[in-house]
Amino acid sequence: MQRKRLLLIVLGFVVVGGLGLFLWARAALTGDAVRHAVEAQLSKVLGEPVTIGSVSATILPRVTMNLNDVAIGSPQRIAIRRLDVGTNFRALLSRRIEHATVRVADARIELPLPAFAIAQAVTVPAGEPAPGGAPVEIVSVDAIELTGVEIVSGGRSLRGSVEVVPAGNGLDVRRVALAADGTSLDITGRIEDLAGPTGELSVKAGGINVLELLSFITDFTKGAGFGEATTGTGPARPAAVPMNLAVSVEADRAVVGTLALEALSGTARLTPDVVTLEPVKFGVFGGTYTGTLAWRLGATPGFTLDAALSGVDAAAAMAFAGSSNAMTGRLSGRMALSGRGMTVDQVMASARGTARIDVKDGSVANLGLVRTVVLAGSMRRDSQAAVSGARLAASEPFSELGATFAVGDGMARTTDLRFTSPDVLMTALGSIRFRGAVVDLVGQVQLSEALTKQAGRDLARYTQVGGRVTVPVTVKGSAGNLSVGLDVGEAARRAIANRAAEEAKKLLKRIIKAGARS
Repeated sequence: MQRKRLLLIVLGFVVVGGLGLFLWARAALTGDAVRHAVEAQLSKVLGEPVTIGSVSATILPRVTMNLNDVAIGSPQRIAIRRLDVGTNFRALLSRRIEHATVRVADARIELPLPAFAIAQAVTVPAGEPAPGGAPVEIVSVDAIELTGVEIVSGGRSLRGSVEVVPAGNGLDVRRVALAADGTSLDITGRIEDLAGPTGELSVKAGGINVLELLSFITDFTKGAGFGEATTGTGPARPAAVPMNLAVSVEADRAVVGTLALEALSGTARLTPDVVTLEPVKFGVFGGTYTGTLAWRLGATPGFTLDAALSGVDAAAAMAFAGSSNAMTGRLSGRMALSGRGMTVDQVMASARGTARIDVKDGSVANLGLVRTVVLAGSMRRDSQAAVSGARLAASEPFSELGATFAVGDGMARTTDLRFTSPDVLMTALGSIRFRGAVVDLVGQVQLSEALTKQAGRDLARYTQVGGRVTVPVTVKGSAGNLSVGLDVGEAARRAIANRAAEEAKKLLKRIIKAGARS
């Protein structure tokens, strides 16, 4: 009986003590005076106006001040439905919030951010009450957690959660998980200084929409940097710390406009003007891109790349450029290009630089080099029928196709194009205009030794160079609809030269014979 009575007494003390603690916490952490004090402190710290709709308090699992309907900025850029600040009870006896845990639920952040100005915190020795008779003073925060956060920019939104720990002038980023259509991010790392911000982060993603992400970064950097407030009692810090973030990136897939990339990895450097990936590697059109890639931020992002390509499916690349079924083969090369734009047409029109491209074991649709030489040359009908080994189809297969290009003004110019197949060798110079893939080349076609032997006698006699039928040609038209023509004037000059050489040899032989008789 006495034991039961003792338990009831203890339970009564707990209930009364809990009720007393609740009432005391409610008195200490609620009311208009507390609300106005917290608004003033947050406004001072952030350098932007802060308003709080109401303040309430709870005591479990720890003493917590609940801020409801918090708005930050003028105009408002950050809206928080509920912000809970949990604190140590002993510190609260001195009207201080120490080692607090801040939990934010349902926050909306609109970019660009306001130009925050972080003031130095007021240092109050342990055990002493808050200065100036303030109802409560926020002294230190150990962790910040955001759930249901929405980051909005230009009609686009990222949603997710954030968990960070204040550390000096920066933050330890324990985890940031954000997602939207085509974009998902999992971020960890450390922000050394919010004034830039500066620091190192690691980003892992299932998928990234690169252009949308660049738009977010552009909007973020417009207000990025938390400058130094003119108020506060701590030592002054530099008024301007340039943004400088190093970010390691791994993504299963990425999208740039309509271009799909696979297994993107690299190290990014973010500054106020440029996002640089160096090095960067990703899969594209069944092949691999390895090198550097930089975007200059702005309304129309610019780009600079220096990279090697290997194993690219030429048919897929041509289809992406708007010329389906124009060419097959496996492409490799080296490119150093720069330009501007967010669409294929903008990029192609602005691109400048150099490129070396080599394609192996493919075909060019509707080229028909051998067919042109065989059917349009001086071969007799019986000679045409004898060329049984020649591939007279319109599409021309090749073992190697390569050229060095100077890129600019919406086109690529070359002086060393070389097309090699078992039946024919073509060398040419000219240009390829990107819009419509318009080809304009001048060069010469040389038949193989086997085809030369089967050629008509006159053609072989009057067009040969080095013992092989060699015909000057032009290649014009759009990719997939090319037209090969003979340069009749050049062919005639070569025929005259060869005929003259032949007659000179005959004359020399007669002279030698005549000299021998005499």
